[in-house]
Amino acid sequence: MPTSTPTSADPIPRKARAARGGYSLIEILVVLAIMGLATAVIMPSTSRMMDQATAHAVFFEFQRGVSDLRREANRTGLPIRLVDPEATGTTVTAAQVGEESDVRKIELRSPWRYTLAPPLDIAEGGRCSATTANLVKGDEVVMTLHTATGDCRFLRQAGVQGRSRS
Repeated sequence: MPTSTPTSADPIPRKARAARGGYSLIEILVVLAIMGLATAVIMPSTSRMMDQATAHAVFFEFQRGVSDLRREANRTGLPIRLVDPEATGTTVTAAQVGEESDVRKIELRSPWRYTLAPPLDIAEGGRCSATTANLVKGDEVVMTLHTATGDCRFLRQAGVQGRSRS
């Protein structure tokens, strides 16, 4: 009886191919290259998103500090002046703020700081004067804010975020 011989040109028998399993080096390198490209595309936008989230957190921290000062002025019946920590240094005369005013500064997380022009005056009843504030990280003005009508609530000014300070 004649014996049958495989007719396929493949030198590796079917059972041996099925048992081999795993991936070739080329397949693994292609997958790694695709993952590297995806990471290169995603990382800059993720970094930008984290910076924006931090800027918003600092904004809310600043707003909370102003709200705390407003509640204190309302509770004690004494006016409070929030000053720019760098423009005035540590010396503010009584004639500048009035005899009964209390001069305050808000501490922000490092490396953030704020500038105010003019200082924010909080009256005894909690009403605030108009002012503009800049939230600054390093030397870059990240956010410019202005007070709403007398209620000490700061609003973001459109179109000035991310400009460098000159």
